[in-house]
Amino acid sequence: MAKARKWEQIAHTLRQQILSGKLKPGQDFPTNLELMKMFEVHAATIQQAVNALIAEGLVVSAGSSSARRTVYKPPERSVRAGGFLTEAGEQGKQEVLQLKLLDTLDNVPEAVRKQLNAPALLYRTRQWKNGVAVAVSESYLPGILPLKAFEKKLADPSVELYNLMKKHGFNPVTCRESLIASPPTQEEQEILQMPRLTTWPVVRITRLVYDPDGNVLEYCLLTDRADCYEFVYEFNL
Repeated sequence: MAKARKWEQIAHTLRQQILSGKLKPGQDFPTNLELMKMFEVHAATIQQAVNALIAEGLVVSAGSSSARRTVYKPPERSVRAGGFLTEAGEQGKQEVLQLKLLDTLDNVPEAVRKQLNAPALLYRTRQWKNGVAVAVSESYLPGILPLKAFEKKLADPSVELYNLMKKHGFNPVTCRESLIASPPTQEEQEILQMPRLTTWPVVRITRLVYDPDGNVLEYCLLTDRADCYEFVYEFNL
C-alpha cells in the first residue's frame, strides 16, 4: 500500500481533530501560516490539505486562502411539527423540485400503491431554514383532492400544503409517522448539502395524513437531516 503523501497526512490529522471535537464547531480554523509552522511544511502542501477539508465540508471558507475560515458547525435544531412553512416561519423557505400529475402509479414505491390509487399528484420539495437545506419532502396526493387546482397552486413555493387543503374544504386532522435513522446516501448528502464525512444520519419519515373519516389526504416520504431536527413525542402509557 502506497504511503500517504504529506498533505494527506496533514489532512488526516486535522480531520481527526475536527471529528473528535478538539477543533470545536464554529471556531476559527488555523490560518495557513499557523499550519505551516505547526507541520513545518510549505504553503502549497498546507493548501492542498485545507482544500481537501473544505471539499469534505469540514471547514467553511469564504473563498481565498487568506479569508477567515471556520470549523463546520451544524445548524440550529428545530422541532419537527407538521407543515414546514408553518413550523419554520420567516426563517424557512421551500423549493419545488418536482410537481407532476400521475396517471399511473407503476413507478412509485410499493407502499404508496398500497395506500393510493391513480390519479395522484407528486409534489417534491427541498426545505431550507436560514439558508441551510434541512429536508427533502416527497408527497403523493390522492385523487379525492382537486389535483389540477393543487398542481397550479403548489407551483408557488410559498404555499403551505395543509393550509391549501383547508381552503378547498378538506380537513387534515390526523398524522401517523414512522421513522428510521440511517446513514445518508451520496445522493441525499448532495441534495441536502451535508459534509461528505458527516457522522450524522438522516431520518427517513413515512407520514400519512388523514381526514376525520379516515381518508388518506397525503402519503409523504420525508428525509430530514438529523443534525437539524429534534423529534419530540408524547404518548399514553
